[in-house]
Amino acid sequence: MEACGRGHTSEKYKKVRGVALISVLVMGVMIAIVIGGLYYILTRTMLTGERVRVYTSTREAAVGGVNYAILQIRSGLFDTMDQLGCPAGSGWTPANPDQTCCTANLNYRLSGTTQNFTNRITICLRGYIPPPGEAITGVAYSRPQPGGRGYIYSIISEADGPQGSRSRVEAVWMR
Repeated sequence: MEACGRGHTSEKYKKVRGVALISVLVMGVMIAIVIGGLYYILTRTMLTGERVRVYTSTREAAVGGVNYAILQIRSGLFDTMDQLGCPAGSGWTPANPDQTCCTANLNYRLSGTTQNFTNRITICLRGYIPPPGEAITGVAYSRPQPGGRGYIYSIISEADGPQGSRSRVEAVWMR
């Protein structure tokens, strides 16, 4: 056969190329399994892939609406509600003329059904109180601190269910 210099022949490299091909295929399968596992975790465990949440009861959907509202408040979306009203472009619309209340409608489904139902969530800015442990500044003691700390919100979640049923959960949240 032909020599590739110093006693190396092309026959030796055919074996190496075969091992490289198999190792690339094995690594490809392993990477596909990892990506599939991440996709499963994100869509099933953390429920990020679902556009319509699934609950077991109308009551659970109403509680889920309150939890959703709390997440929105904690993210800082309503920190400027006292000055600017409802957050623009976020799906929240004014519920009253002075824009101290905002509403949003979330769709949900009950497990075992295919029909979608509506959960109406209302967040109202009710006032301000200095959080415990915060220094009180100013004369009137009613000046909000930056970052929305001390705002008091009322949250009302009304979930419509099958056969005209409705569940209502009310909560008060202070940030």
